[in-house]
Amino acid sequence: MSLPEVAGVLSGRRAVVTGASRGLGRAIAQALAAEGAHVVLTGRDAAALEETGAAIAAAGGTSEAHALEITDAEAVEAFAEKVWTNMPIDVVFANAGISLTRPAVETTPADMARILDANVLGTYATLRAFGSRMLARGQGQPGQGSQGQGKLIATSSDIGIRGSAGWVAYAASKGAVNAMVKTLAWEWAPALTVNAIAPGAFATDINSHLLGQPEIMAAIEAETPLARVGRAEEIGPLAVFMAGPGSDFMTGEIISLDGGIKKA
Repeated sequence: MSLPEVAGVLSGRRAVVTGASRGLGRAIAQALAAEGAHVVLTGRDAAALEETGAAIAAAGGTSEAHALEITDAEAVEAFAEKVWTNMPIDVVFANAGISLTRPAVETTPADMARILDANVLGTYATLRAFGSRMLARGQGQPGQGSQGQGKLIATSSDIGIRGSAGWVAYAASKGAVNAMVKTLAWEWAPALTVNAIAPGAFATDINSHLLGQPEIMAAIEAETPLARVGRAEEIGPLAVFMAGPGSDFMTGEIISLDGGIKKA
């Protein structure tokens, strides 16, 4: 499959973004496309994926959309095989996940299992499906340079680093993602790089029920040097850096994008 040549640091690159239907996933996908990458969009909401694709097309980029449930490991594997057969992938953003805010004593084993299933097992299924294919292709072997290097990036969270009251299941899941990233970075080097972005509070749909509460916004502003929440588009430049040659000598890193919020 030939791709159109679009000027940009990611021109000719092919990227998968899971959870691209809205929020940070949509912003990541738009930023990659704006820099010339052909972006494979996935998510559960077909209509919302179409909106992401339309926004990319309106800006002159290219994309394609596929429905995907990341908690179904067999479906993830089949999706990776389908995409890879048509067009080997250079960059993967394992971004899809879910959130839960609930006191620990009210968080049931079923709650914990649901969050871990999506955020840990779903992320692992995505990274494994594409990482194994990148390794089999010999992608990024020494001497090939940045254009041959496979890049895998997971979406973590600042809460997976610092913890926060009321987030026990979510914090546990993102802490596990961080450990997974560091382990895969060792195991898949030097052929591939594996990193994570750990966002703080961003103004997205998934957080709207919290950020609409004045006391929560006041707490964020008091604990954050930049005294505000992030805007979804502010993740774009970092995503492009992580997908591009600027991060070639980076692996096993968890990069915080959180306005400097206190870690302890």
